[in-house]
Amino acid sequence: MAKFYDKYLFPNQEADSALHINYEKLWDDGIRGLIFDIDNTLVTFDVPEPTSQIIDLLDSLTQKGFKICLLSNNSEARVKGFCKNLTYPHIWKARKPGGAGISRAMVHLGLKKRQVAIIGDQIFTDCFGGNRFGIHTILTKPIAKRDEWTVKLKRLPEKLVLRALAKRGPNHGN
Repeated sequence: MAKFYDKYLFPNQEADSALHINYEKLWDDGIRGLIFDIDNTLVTFDVPEPTSQIIDLLDSLTQKGFKICLLSNNSEARVKGFCKNLTYPHIWKARKPGGAGISRAMVHLGLKKRQVAIIGDQIFTDCFGGNRFGIHTILTKPIAKRDEWTVKLKRLPEKLVLRALAKRGPNHGN
């Protein structure tokens, strides 16, 4: 079971939020593309549009040279509404951890797997999907404790994985 956790569930990195990632180090490590989950990673699921803080983050990353794609398992209406004033490619109903949505994001980015990181708040969608696909995974803490009911179901087994991850200590990353 430990090998499965290591290979598929454990993230390469952890961060308190998307705002607390060392993007300079990612750039120095060759990462050029960032795939962001939206709900509870950039904003809570009930915030209809990006905050000014998130817009500033995405703009600054673009200015540094990063390519960005937004990838969500949520509905077309949710994702289009969130992205209506953004110029980044965005994908709804991505079906993470399946590879189809991540594959489409990779086409938008036009980069090799080793040049891309996925950033999200869920182990069983963002980390599992990114690890299965072979890209760098960054797990953020969820912005809020409240979730949609479908996510609440995943949070229970996720706690077990997080405990196993915590036992590994801060140097668990690949």
